[in-house]
Order: sequence, then structure tokens, then C-alpha cells
Amino acid sequence: MKIHILVGLLAFFCFVSSCAQHQKQQPKDSKTTTALPTTIEDINSSNVVDYIASKVKVYEKNPMYAIRPLHNNCVYEILINDHLAYKNYDLKKLTTPILINHYILKSGIQTITYRLYPLEDLMVDTYGKEETIHTLLKNTSMNIEVIKYEDVKTETRIGDEILVTKHESSTKKGTREFIGSGLPYYEHTFTFKATVPYEIEGWDNGQDLKKHDQEELEAVVLKKYAQIKKYYQENNVDKLIQLEFLNQSLRQDISDYKDKELIQEYYENYINIVTKKDKRIQSMEGYQMQFFGNNKIVTFRHPVISPQDPRLKGKSAFYFLTTLEGGRIIANFDTLFLYLPKGKPLTVENLQIL
Repeated sequence: MKIHILVGLLAFFCFVSSCAQHQKQQPKDSKTTTALPTTIEDINSSNVVDYIASKVKVYEKNPMYAIRPLHNNCVYEILINDHLAYKNYDLKKLTTPILINHYILKSGIQTITYRLYPLEDLMVDTYGKEETIHTLLKNTSMNIEVIKYEDVKTETRIGDEILVTKHESSTKKGTREFIGSGLPYYEHTFTFKATVPYEIEGWDNGQDLKKHDQEELEAVVLKKYAQIKKYYQENNVDKLIQLEFLNQSLRQDISDYKDKELIQEYYENYINIVTKKDKRIQSMEGYQMQFFGNNKIVTFRHPVISPQDPRLKGKSAFYFLTTLEGGRIIANFDTLFLYLPKGKPLTVENLQIL
């Protein structure tokens, strides 16, 4: 059965944490006429948009950072501050920059890591020629521009872009050959400085999850996945809002300076996905437990190298199928990035979704 992949649960669906992730500097003015909820348990489908909108502040200047990667003869992943931000496992080239503010928690030095992987069967599958490629090539490369818009509310054209830094992958000394040629995997990290008007806690307050017993950690994560699966099956929108949508939106909407109308649009998209009829949640098989955020974030994903099903390469272990009119099958992936706040014991209740 052919699976057609739905691109994300929302744009960049995957980032939810505790209610404490809201902006530390609160808006001075609130035009909400009704009382806003004061606890997570009070937040539901009737007030979540108003609640999030009350936490978003628009500044005199609203800087936005973005990256523009250009790769050759490889597939890749990009991490911002060690959080998975973008992945490309095919031959397509990006035409628009990737906004990255929601991976920037506060002003200061930020890291960008790129992971390069061989083409494997891409040339064979795409063009019906060439051969399987198991290593990076001599002419493999990755160039990344980091750009800034001084005020995303007024300046978003190419002419408004400010080049913050430009990185070009290294070559072997005295040659033009890629430094990682012949390898099955290559990773490199570089930095840039960002200045933003907000500060968000995010995963900074998380524990190093690799210090926990790994079997125990995996068992608790599995129970957390089972909890989310139950709420999906029940169409329990309010629970999913509290555990999943709320704080993902707080982080992303605060850092992107979203207005209430756009928050509402994202909320409606989310609800349309999680309440789909005929959800057939798939069994979690062949996944790996992977860590991000300097080991403060854990998730279950299918491996990039040699996945059991090539269609699941790098995808979340949690997904469900739905059938559209005409019989087309859609796969909906929900990437659950989990972290454990400092000082909390490892339990399902304390393990929070970013």
C-alpha cells in the first residue's frame, strides 16, 4: 500500500513543553475581556487561543533569524542549539529560507549542527540509473547562510535580509575534495550570535537524560507515548491541548511574534489533524531512542540509516493513517520531543512534551 506523507503536523510540528515556557516578560496590555485561565487544567479549546495570544508581545523591533542551506550529493539534517530543526532526505533544493527563531531561546551564542548522510538509493529511485551510494562523495558539500530580518513585521523581502554569517563545509588540505568523503556519516557544528527581545525557558531547565537508567527511561517514554495515543483515540482535544499544543505554541508564537489571527489558524489546523476520523494508529516498531538538546530531549524516531521501511526514514515512531476520498492513504506523523525538568523524578506525569 502506498503511503503519501503529510508534511508535518502543522509547520514544524513538534515542540511542546511545560506551561512555564511562556515568555518571561509579559505583555503590558491585555484586551481580553474575560478572565484567562491560571492553571494548565483550566486551559481548553474555548480559551487556549486567547491565553496564548495574551502571552505574545510585539516589540518596537521584531528580529527574525533564518537559515538557507545549499547541499550537494548528500541528504541531511540541521539542528539549531541541538534541537532538530530541518531534515531533507531527497534531492530537492530549498528555494525559501527556514525560520529558526523558535529554536533560539534567548540572546547570545547559538549553535548550528548539520549531519550529512549518503544518497543510498536516491539516484536509482529518482532517475532509474546510477548505483547505491553508501558513503559521502568527493564533491559532497554543505553551505549554510544565516540571515536576519531586523523586523519581521515590516521587512521580509530578499532585499531586507542581513547576512549574519556564511559557512562552507571544509575540504581536505590542498584539494577540493570534501573533508568527509568516503565516510558513511559526517557532522559539523558552527556558531553565530543572535539578539532577540524575548527569553524562553524551553529545554534549558531539563535534566541530562543519558544519566538515567536507559531501560527505565525507555519504559517511561513508551508509557508517555501510550498516554498520547489514548487521547488521540478518544479525540480528547482538551487533554491534547494541555499536553501537546499549548506549550509548543507558546514557544513558537512568542518567538515568531504571531498575532491572534495566525494563532487561531494554527490551532484550527491542529484540531483538524488530531480529530480526523478513521485514525489508524500504527504500531511502534523499528524505532530508535534518540537524544537532542545536549541530552535533555528524548524522542523515538525511525533511523536515517537503514530503516526497516525506507518510507519511514527519519520519521517519528508515532503516526497514524487516514483514508481520503478516492482511497488515498495519508500518514500523519507526530514527533514527540520529551524532556524532564530539573529536580523532578522520572515519571510519566513529569516527562513533558516540548
